Amino acid sequence: MNNITFRQSIEFFHNKLKKEENFTLSKYADGEWAVIKNHNINNKEFWFDSNSYMDSFKRDKLIESFQYKHDQYYVGISCPCCQGIDTFNEMRQFSNQNEDHLTWANIWVNSNYSYFVKNIIPIFKNKTVVLFCNERGDTKNLPFTPYIVFPMKDNSWQHNWPHIDIAKSIIDTNKLENCVFLFCCGPFGNILSYELTKHCANNTYLDIGSTLNPWLGSAGFERHYYTGNNFWSNLTCQWA
Repeated sequence: MNNITFRQSIEFFHNKLKKEENFTLSKYADGEWAVIKNHNINNKEFWFDSNSYMDSFKRDKLIESFQYKHDQYYVGISCPCCQGIDTFNEMRQFSNQNEDHLTWANIWVNSNYSYFVKNIIPIFKNKTVVLFCNERGDTKNLPFTPYIVFPMKDNSWQHNWPHIDIAKSIIDTNKLENCVFLFCCGPFGNILSYELTKHCANNTYLDIGSTLNPWLGSAGFERHYYTGNNFWSNLTCQWA
């Protein structure tokens, strides 16, 4: 997607939603990339220990999700303006993705967040939505009503691994198609996006990160892009 702008990129996915074209968008920002690089991390919402056998398994699954290829599968990577050109180029190369299946990890946020709130969220009101979010989240405050809510613990990819098979079973049992699955659960959202796309590509799977925090109120830490008129809320990310 290097031939379109930051705004045109979110418009591209907005049009897919309006046309009810199923797709997956799995985004990998600095935290996910730190895990892929095997660096220890603890950002209050998820953590990774490079010396842990179990965490190594999670990292392997995250890499699988990063490199997974499917006609409907899009991968968001860190842009040069936010993480530097070296990280951008390394992520682009390591992903093994075709250029037309790469997009911004920040696609829903920064200066695109107002567009997301105005244009993307209202679509969820008329869709069957399956939401994965922190168990402390107040889903009654959301501007749409989820069909199913999967309550996730902090560091969900340690505690909620069974949710993968549960979600697959629910898809099969209820014959869920043309639904929207929303993941607000750190790197576990990337793995869910990957696993559920492989299982059933007849739904839309969106890793939307912290975008619902203002309603859910369950953030481990605040993001500046949704707190008001500031540098981050006005930042238009650049691909090159």
